Amino acid sequence: MKNVVIRRYVEQAVPFAPRGATGKRIRVARTLLTCGIAVEVLNDLGVPEESEAAYRYVNVHNPRCPLDFDRSEQRWCCEPQLDEHPVWGINWAGAALVCEYLGGRMPSVAEWECLASNNEPTRTYPWGNGPPNRLLANYDEHYGGTTRVGSFPPSELGLYDLAGNLSEWCQDRPADGPGASFERVVKGGAWSKEARYLAIAWNRGKWARLGTTTIGLRPVWDD
Repeated sequence: MKNVVIRRYVEQAVPFAPRGATGKRIRVARTLLTCGIAVEVLNDLGVPEESEAAYRYVNVHNPRCPLDFDRSEQRWCCEPQLDEHPVWGINWAGAALVCEYLGGRMPSVAEWECLASNNEPTRTYPWGNGPPNRLLANYDEHYGGTTRVGSFPPSELGLYDLAGNLSEWCQDRPADGPGASFERVVKGGAWSKEARYLAIAWNRGKWARLGTTTIGLRPVWDD
């Protein structure tokens, strides 16, 4: 992995051992994947421009998508002011592609709940049991969109935005429901979601094919 920006992101991952039988020791990205890093990865992979009729990985059809394909340069890019914002618009397949390139994967729901609670199953939020407020997380339209990663206090493990800013794709499919076979679980709330979505135990299923304005990703690596 020659890219310095990407290598630094991977090397800063935090070691963590999920409790009980949930799995072996892992390393967890400190932040959600940023737009700047997403651009670097997509370009290193040589991912081509998305089709005008449909998209494979990046929802460029949303006019607010932070990622754009520069046809003159034949490269992905983003606005400089969004470099340190978490990337959204990448669907589950795109998230899997990025994680594989980084040598990692998406967490399972069980792993995510362990790392978000610091292995304390009775904890309501990543910071504890106290109610959310706008100084702890980006949620409920308080900021009108995503904020730079690292803008809010980290967890004890040194992980940012476990609640708010963007939800995070997980490996698992929802346990039930009419669309479960087409969906994947997302965790962690988002900038536009109500406070209840910030709770560690809260699950919601989203169609894996879609790249939405509220879902990002945080890779983990098996040690």
